[in-house]
Amino acid sequence: MAGVGAARALASGGAGVTVLEAGERIGGRVWSIRDFADAPIEAGAEFVHGVGAATWTDVRRAGLRVQPVPYLRYSWFHLGGRTRWLPLHLTHPGVWRSFDILWSLHHLTGGDRSAAAFIEEKGYRGRAKELAQLTLTAHLPGGTDEVGMRGLVSDGVLHLEEGLNHRVLDGYDLLPQHVATGVDVRFGWRVARVAWSVEGVEVEADDGRVLSARAAVTTLPHGVLASGAVAFDPPLPPSKLDAIARIRTGAVAKVLLRFDDRFWPRRMAQLVCGDGPVTLYWPTSFGTAGAPVLIAYATGPRARALSEAGPDKAPDIVLDDLERVFPKAHPRRLVRDARFVDWLTDPNSLGGYTFLPPGAVGARAALAAPDTGALVWAGSATVWSPVADTVEAAYLSGLRAARQASAVLTGRTLRP
Repeated sequence: MAGVGAARALASGGAGVTVLEAGERIGGRVWSIRDFADAPIEAGAEFVHGVGAATWTDVRRAGLRVQPVPYLRYSWFHLGGRTRWLPLHLTHPGVWRSFDILWSLHHLTGGDRSAAAFIEEKGYRGRAKELAQLTLTAHLPGGTDEVGMRGLVSDGVLHLEEGLNHRVLDGYDLLPQHVATGVDVRFGWRVARVAWSVEGVEVEADDGRVLSARAAVTTLPHGVLASGAVAFDPPLPPSKLDAIARIRTGAVAKVLLRFDDRFWPRRMAQLVCGDGPVTLYWPTSFGTAGAPVLIAYATGPRARALSEAGPDKAPDIVLDDLERVFPKAHPRRLVRDARFVDWLTDPNSLGGYTFLPPGAVGARAALAAPDTGALVWAGSATVWSPVADTVEAAYLSGLRAARQASAVLTGRTLRP
């Protein structure tokens, strides 16, 4: 999304633009699968977050059908061994101690610390601790001992708990495809080396092909950058290397499950799990007679465990969990197909998305900084407002990088 967004903006200003794509499709971690059910199923990003997202203009111009998914009203939780509508869980005295958590996040004091340290400091126990852990990490691909509190707040993650999200019924991948209309995209271009200077950029593929340009935008995912799979010549400045080292890319995995019939509540927008191998379950249709498909979504340590189990065992692990959270429904009797999606082992992403550990606030700005001559930086990991590492963040980063690349092309001074 960052790459095609930057390319379209630059092309509209008269620049000649080429997009180099390592894979064979447009969209990156926006990936809609069309051979699993009667409707497209999202293997990657799921939602347009909020009603004010910057991507809405293109969603409407592309004529995409969307469905609102009201989390706040229709969330189910599995807490204390029971699957119930969230308001019913909140009547239990065991969770009341955690009711101050959102206020505490908006009024953080002291130095940065992990979510685990914050929970211990607040004295949450039992169900209150389960609910606090979910509040702090359900949207992030890291464990409570990995996620930094200051980074969670500065990344705008709390905004994901608010507002109204929308699912793209026609397939989310049609959005980046729409943005890429008319753009020269060259597939199968796996970059191995980037040579940069103030005069221009030269990019070399792993098969020896070379392409030169007066300016370039890198939208390499942070997981790929952190792996060292791409060499930079000269080496990146210390501030950029430090930013890459401080940001973390976390594991994300999905198990797609198609059933004969729906056995979950019709008005269930999500089922969030306080324990077990899955972070949450999303039905792909809300309040309609759509395809009986559940997406098991795992993040952080839970996703790493499913990745280690592999594609043969992961669906069975998830079905065992569904038998636990819906003990009267016997989901195993109804399942017809399953598919495992592991972003941690995908060579073009090497993880799901990013989060900030303690002490990493400011690293996203350092990664985005135009301090490498004619090579400028974009990608969802380089944006922290309104919410870091979302499709909207990638889109906005592409627009910012296009302005910076335009400055390179016209000889204007780049500013942070």
